[in-house]
Amino acid sequence: MMMVMVLVPLSLLRADDSNLLFTAIRQDGAGVRLQVGYPDGFTNRLDLFVSTNLGSGCWALVSQDISTAGTNSVSWLDAEAVQFASRFYLVGDAGLDSDADGVPDARESLVYQTNPLVPDTDSDGIPDGAEIARGTDPSDGGSGTLTYYADSDIGDDAYDGRAIVFSAGHGPKRSISATYASVYAGDTISLQGGALFAEPLLCMGSKSVVLCPQGNVTVRP
Repeated sequence: MMMVMVLVPLSLLRADDSNLLFTAIRQDGAGVRLQVGYPDGFTNRLDLFVSTNLGSGCWALVSQDISTAGTNSVSWLDAEAVQFASRFYLVGDAGLDSDADGVPDARESLVYQTNPLVPDTDSDGIPDGAEIARGTDPSDGGSGTLTYYADSDIGDDAYDGRAIVFSAGHGPKRSISATYASVYAGDTISLQGGALFAEPLLCMGSKSVVLCPQGNVTVRP
């Protein structure tokens, strides 16, 4: 028999929303149906988290930014629950970001193990939200630097600069200035392509980065 437990920690919700109603109903062969009820005036977005082992401290975000607009309850089916002997649930307020780092408090506490009251948990100069988006560890001050790519031949400033060639949604930027706008101090910009990097308004500003030309690269201000 599957064990289901529902936990609603008030520290992950706004104080005036402590009267949320959160229930989980096991549906044989289909999983677990979660129902979250809330009072009028509650218009934030909800996140749902699951764990199969409370002792591990590990939680997974299974549904995020669930809108609560125009209704007093939301329903969500956890179809994967049929695979587990036990399942634990938490609900968090996706609109509550105390340190304004771009990551809701509940996700910081449960998923990333970062400090929801400090925007840069590892004090490396890169906000927690930016590190998560970059794929680095926001709790490790030595993991934050990356290499970005600019290619004057095949690049496009609409790309993110995260790959040498365009692939799987990532690709090189065309200009140094656009690449520089995306990096943080300590990052490297790899310059490639045989065409001219014409940067008449190039200003590297206050961020300390490394420019690394590859092959026949020409930069002219």
